[in-house]
This record gives sequence, structure tokens and C-alpha cells, in this order.
Amino acid sequence: MKRIRLRLACALCLVCILIASITALPVLAADPITTTPTGYSTAEDVVYTEYKEGKTTILANWGARGEVCTFLSPNALAYYTEAISFETLSALPGGTGTQDAMKSTLYAALAAQMKEHHTYINNYQETRYLYRYTDCVSGDIEQFSSFYSGTMYDGTWVGGSSSPWNREHTWPNSKGMEGSDEDDLMMLRPTLAKENGSRGNKAYGESTGYFDPGVSVRGDVARITLYIYTRWGNTARMWGKDGVMENLDVLLRWMQEDPVDTWEMGRNDAVESVTGTRNVFIDYPEYAFLIFGRAVPTDMPTPSGMAAGFETEQPTEQPTEEPTVPVTEPVTDPVTEPVTAPVTAPTTEAPTEAPTAPVTEVPTEISTDRTTDTDREPTLPPDVTAPADGESGCTSVLLNGTGILLLGVLSIASIRVRAHKKDED
Repeated sequence: MKRIRLRLACALCLVCILIASITALPVLAADPITTTPTGYSTAEDVVYTEYKEGKTTILANWGARGEVCTFLSPNALAYYTEAISFETLSALPGGTGTQDAMKSTLYAALAAQMKEHHTYINNYQETRYLYRYTDCVSGDIEQFSSFYSGTMYDGTWVGGSSSPWNREHTWPNSKGMEGSDEDDLMMLRPTLAKENGSRGNKAYGESTGYFDPGVSVRGDVARITLYIYTRWGNTARMWGKDGVMENLDVLLRWMQEDPVDTWEMGRNDAVESVTGTRNVFIDYPEYAFLIFGRAVPTDMPTPSGMAAGFETEQPTEQPTEEPTVPVTEPVTDPVTEPVTAPVTAPTTEAPTEAPTAPVTEVPTEISTDRTTDTDREPTLPPDVTAPADGESGCTSVLLNGTGILLLGVLSIASIRVRAHKKDED
């Protein structure tokens, strides 16, 4: 009888472990994330809505999720002058793979132009009220779209462990972030707390041990990681489980499977209105292939449409001189970076164009709430102090695990009691 009780207890433990592993899985969108299409088909269709935050004029994200973008926005067209046009830079040689891409002339040119245009370095605290503009849908700044699931949430900042949303480092702090790069608005995204906690700091990928963000976000994370890889020179921790992306084949496959949508293009416009720079891999996904010496898929939809008529063979020979941009760019404190039109504590004014929804008052309470490990404290506005409360996306997972463990213990005890009574009968 003791042997039977032992077998039952072992079986029950296995069931509890299985349930715990299922409940700890990320809550992501199994189906494509879509919102009401804008219907825009050309740059002329785009209507920008501007808002004032302190001295800065910010654009609201005008795009829709899941609506493939087949044109460059008006701001994207104005950004790429002849010197940094696709026709000019695409003729430069890239690398031959992951081992030498960062040493190529093309990589150096892309890094240089994104750095040159990056005239304002945002800090961590500012993102809590910038998301209402950068991550809204179709210009509705009263709510934003959670990065991984597309869940719409009130953009008001709550803070603390009870907050339903927090900020996700798509490139984890623990994997090479050392300063201003960890606060970059292009990389830091708003997500539901349970989604953030489910990912932890796992690398993106498809194999066991990696984090798959879902079908509608794969291309987004591929383009974000390429931005950090190039703009900030974070090349040492790019690949494998110790890095941010499983491998190059997965990254390029995700670029094709999940093409740029108008929401990404609209966010690129909004972020540019704050920082001055753009993610070149959103405007021209073709560069993702060129810097690694891969052929650009001619059937891949891109905003520029350049992929359709692209030549199969691209220059991959290495330059005779070292690139003008170093492989690993030293990251400086936001205070020492050149700043134009700094973003100050929000004092929302009426938009210059009538917005689709009224502007609500922006919360000014500040708290430190990093969700991943970091030794660097955020830069706060000069007249604001930070309370000690923090945010965490792991609380619900821990509580679920504890509850399941208690359930397992109680179930084992119940089986032992019933078996003992049967022995007495």
C-alpha cells in the first residue's frame, strides 16, 4: 500500500509541475494583432496631429497595427537626404555574416547617420508620459497598445507593484546596456506587467529556452534589436541565449514574416519628433539583409518598395580602411549628450490640430520602477524626487506558483488520508 501511495504522490507532483509551467507561459496574442486600418496608401494620405509637452512638439502615432505599410511617411521622406539616401548607402559594402558585419562600411554609415540625428537623449522617467503619443493607435492618445499582446490600456501612469503595465526592455539591461542606451525610447516599450515578467531576460527566438513574442511582433523585435546593434554598437551580446536574438536566420525570417505595419511607421515618426533620429530598419528593412551580405528577398513588402527590384548580388568586400564609427560606441550620460528642445515635465496644451480625443492631464508624480537589473539610477527632472516604490512583472507568476505548490501538498495529504482509511476498512 505504501508503494501505491508513493506512486500517486509522484504522479500528482508531475501534474502540479506541468500546471505551473503552463501558467508561467507568456500571455501573448496567438492570432495576428489588428486594429482598424487607416486606409492610407501614400505619404500624402498621412495626417499628423501635434501636441506640446513643455518646449517639445510631439507627434501622435497615426498608424494601425497589422496594416502593412507600403509607403514612406512624409517625415521619413524628409529625413533621408541625398547623402544618406537608400540609393547612396545601399551601394556600400556590407559584411559576409555576423562575424564581420559590424566592421563593414555600410554598418558604419548607418550607425553614423542615426547617431548624428540623435539630438535629444530621453531619460527613463519621461517614457511614462511619452507612450501616450508613441504607442497609441490611430492618434487616440487616451490609450496605448501593449507591445506584445495589443491589449489597449489607459495611458495614465499608475506605478508600483499594482500597476497593470510597465516598461519592457526589449534589449535586456543585463545584456550589454550601460547607460543612455537602456533608456532609448526606440527600444523601451510599454507592456502588461504579466507579459514583461513572463519574458524575463530571455533571448528572442523559436527554439527551446528562447522567447517567441508572437506572430505580430516578431518583425518588430527584429528591427528593434538591429537598431540597438547598430545605433549603440551593442554587438557583443547580439546572438544566442546569452544575447538578444537566437541567430541571424531567425532574425531575417521574422523580418519577412512580419513586415512593417503603419503602426511601426507612425511610431518612428513620433519617436523622431522627440529624439530626432529614426530606426532605419523600419524605413528600409532591406538594410537588415545587406549589412550581413544576404540577398534581399524580392517578394518582401517594404515601405520603400525597393526590395522588389533589388539586384541579387550585393557588394560584400571589406573596406581597406577602418570604419569611421567605432564598433562599440561609448555610452555617455544623458546630461553630457547634445540636447535640443528637451522634454520637461508635461504640461499638456491644446493640439495645433483638433485631435480625435481630448488631451488628459499628464501625471507628474515620479517613481523609480525599473523592471530589470541595472546599477544606474535614472536621470530625474531637477525639481522631482523619486519614491522607493517599484514595479515588477513577476508578482503574478510567483503567486500562481505558490498557490499551485500548496494545492499539490494538500492533494497529496488528501490521497494519503483516503488510502489510510481504506486500509482500516
